[in-house]
Amino acid sequence: MSKTRPRVVLVGAGGYGRLYVEALTSQDMGAELTAICDIDPNLAERVPQIRQRQIPVYPTLDAFFAKDSADLAVLVSPVHFHTDMVLSCLEHGVNVLCEKPLCLTVKEAAAMQEASKKTGKFLCIGYQLNYRRDVQALKRDILLGRFGKAKHIAVYHGFRRGAAYYARNNWAGRITCQGREVFDSPFTNACAHHFQMLTFLLGPTMRTACDIESVQAELYRANPTIENYDIAALRFQTAQGLPLLYYTAHPIRTEFWGPVGVLEFENATITYTREKPVFRGVMADGSAFDYSGVAPGADMQKLMDAIQAVDSGDPPLCGVEADLPHIHAVRLVQQNPITPVRSELVQPVHTDTDDFYCVKNLEQMLVHCAENWALPSELGIQLG
Repeated sequence: MSKTRPRVVLVGAGGYGRLYVEALTSQDMGAELTAICDIDPNLAERVPQIRQRQIPVYPTLDAFFAKDSADLAVLVSPVHFHTDMVLSCLEHGVNVLCEKPLCLTVKEAAAMQEASKKTGKFLCIGYQLNYRRDVQALKRDILLGRFGKAKHIAVYHGFRRGAAYYARNNWAGRITCQGREVFDSPFTNACAHHFQMLTFLLGPTMRTACDIESVQAELYRANPTIENYDIAALRFQTAQGLPLLYYTAHPIRTEFWGPVGVLEFENATITYTREKPVFRGVMADGSAFDYSGVAPGADMQKLMDAIQAVDSGDPPLCGVEADLPHIHAVRLVQQNPITPVRSELVQPVHTDTDDFYCVKNLEQMLVHCAENWALPSELGIQLG
C-alpha cells in the first residue's frame, strides 16, 4: 500500500456514492480512488470518471479483497449490509468511513467497535455535521460550561419524498427487507443528521454523544404505499433528564422544511437554521454571539478527515461512540405503533417530475408543537 497517498476503495457508487466519485476524481483529496465495488455491471459506462480513469469495478467486497486491498474503505451501501462489510474491511486491515446509519442494534455497533480496537483500524461514520468546525467549536463551548446546563431542545426538519424516492430501491420506506431490519424512515435515514448532531453536541466528551433513556413517540403514515412511518413527533429523555423534542416528516408541501432548532440553556438560548446550520445565541445578560467566524470546513470534510486519519492514526470525532444514542433511539421509536393519517387530511400531489402525498397544514401543526415543547396529541391535534 502507498505510504504517501492512501488508497481508497468505494463500496457503492450509485446514488449518494456518486458524490464520493466526484470528490475523489475532480480534486486532489490526498488519496487515490483505486477501486469500486458495485453490483451494477454497467457502472463504468454510466459514470464517465470511472471509465476515463480505468478504475476497476468489482461486484463484491470479497472479489476485491481476493485481488487487492486499500488503506480506506468508504461504504455507501444499504444499512442492512453495513455490519458484515465493516467487519470484513477491518479484518482485512482497512480503515472504514461508513455512511449513516451505521447499523440498527447496539450489539452490532459493539461488535464493530471491538473489531476496530482489535485490528487497530478506525471506523468513522458519515454524519457530516459532526465534522463541521463550527459544530465542534459550539460543542467545546458547551463542554466548557459557557452556557450552563441544557434545559430544553426542540428541532423540526423534513424533506418532501415522493414516488421516485420510494421506488429507487427495495428498502425505502420499509421496516424489513429480505428478512433483515432496515427501519427506513425520515428519523432513521433522510433527516437523521440533525438529531444525531444534537446528541453529539450534548455528549460528555468530544468523541461521545448523550445517552437516550426513553421516548414518547407519535408516529403516523400518510403515504399508503409504504410500510413504515413517514411522520414522527418525538420527545426523548436523555440520561441527564433533558427533554429533547424532534419533529420530522416526508409528506410535506414544501420541498425542504427547516431545519430550525432552539437550544435553551441556563445562561443562553441558541437557535439555528439551514441544513448547513448557522448558530446564533443570546446570553442571559442580553449579549449576542454567533459562530459565523468559524470556517466550517469543506463539503466533504468527513472524507478529508478520514484520509488524513489514515496517516495520522488519530481517528475522526464521529466514531461509534458518537452514533450509539441514535442507534438506540431508532429502535426505541420503532417499538411504537404507527397510525394512518386520516384520509381527509391527505392530499395526493402530482408534478411534472414526481407524485407524492402531503398532509394539510402539517408543517404549521408541527411548528406549533415545537414552539410549545409538545407532542401533537397534547395540543389536541389529531392526525390519525
